[in-house]
Amino acid sequence: MTLSKRIAKYQLLILGGIFVVLALVVLFFENPFGQSEYEKKVETAMPLFPNFDKAQVAQIEITASGETTRLAKQDGKWVVASLDNYPADAEGVEELLTKVSEFKNTRLVSTNPDKRAEFEVDSTTGVEAKLMDANGAPLAHLFVGKTTPGFLSSYVRVADSNDVYVAQGYLQSVFDKGTRTWKDRTIFDFNKGIVTQLNITSPEETVALRLDAEGTWQMLTPEASAVKQTEVDSLLTTFSQLETDDFAEPKALSEYELASPHSSIAATLNDGTTATLLIGKEEEGKLYVKRDDKDTLFMLFKSNVDRLIKKAETLKEAESPAETEEATPTE
Repeated sequence: MTLSKRIAKYQLLILGGIFVVLALVVLFFENPFGQSEYEKKVETAMPLFPNFDKAQVAQIEITASGETTRLAKQDGKWVVASLDNYPADAEGVEELLTKVSEFKNTRLVSTNPDKRAEFEVDSTTGVEAKLMDANGAPLAHLFVGKTTPGFLSSYVRVADSNDVYVAQGYLQSVFDKGTRTWKDRTIFDFNKGIVTQLNITSPEETVALRLDAEGTWQMLTPEASAVKQTEVDSLLTTFSQLETDDFAEPKALSEYELASPHSSIAATLNDGTTATLLIGKEEEGKLYVKRDDKDTLFMLFKSNVDRLIKKAETLKEAESPAETEEATPTE
């Protein structure tokens, strides 16, 4: 048998092996000849809270590590009632409500009350959540436990039941925000397309940018110059959707060197209003910042501040070789 025929034979064997493997994969996952036991369970599964309607939820109490956080719906918006009614993370609340509405009795792992601690679904080890309507009537009461060995699911238990079920997702982070808290982390949220002017002040210089009649950004100070449009667009994307990395303790502005800020960035919008961020001292890789029109004190990683406080040299468009030759006198 020639070498070419042997190679062809080996190629056919390899292709045949691949085909067999793919066929087995299809049979295993698609199961064309009938439903798997799991699929049958999913079809017949019942919600853990059959009458739960997330639209009726107006109060949420979450107890974790001995501390209770209270969320409340006021005028259609969620606030952290236990933290001076600070605006709450609306997306986080919606995710929590959706998870509760999706919990089903698909996979039961225990009915033994002595094993609650093992699955961390009791009052000492788990995260307890109470969801109530506007009158305080209970709509759902449950415990969220540890993750399963595969880390893709978690254990849950309805408060008045011994049954422990497996639910999809890493749920402790959904129900317990820890030191991150349930506060809304938004600093600014505006349309970057309506910004007409930018002023960036740092200890070294002040950079002023303005949008011209053609919709192109130009530098006014420290010198008149064309600028890199992509750099300005990236800066505006960050600034217009700015979120805090942490919250600072309420103290006098002088404590954070915000009474006389080190740097600042201000965006003027087309309605004449201005979004201004003041930047104070740095501590352990984070800088203290605040809006000039609000009292809340935030903290941003230095890398995030550097994305806002751009230098003129970084923003300025490089001169073309022709312009450089024209500006250089010949002998």
